[in-house]
Amino acid sequence: MKAIDMRHIYGNKKYRGRWVAMKSHQDLEIVAYDHTLKGVLGKSAKKGIPHPAVLEIPDKILPIIGGYRIVE
Repeated sequence: MKAIDMRHIYGNKKYRGRWVAMKSHQDLEIVAYDHTLKGVLGKSAKKGIPHPAVLEIPDKILPIIGGYRIVE
């Protein structure tokens, strides 16, 4: 499975601390964002997308240091 580049979402300061709705997991176009899950689902439904892909962006973005795997 190919990694999904979401830097355009996590890097945008207007989304920090908010819920973000995208068209789908494959189409990462932002259709709505709000402080509450209910609000973002309502906004996306009004735009004709009743079942968006939704995620919550944290207030503070911290770096993630991944683990490693030993291959024998």
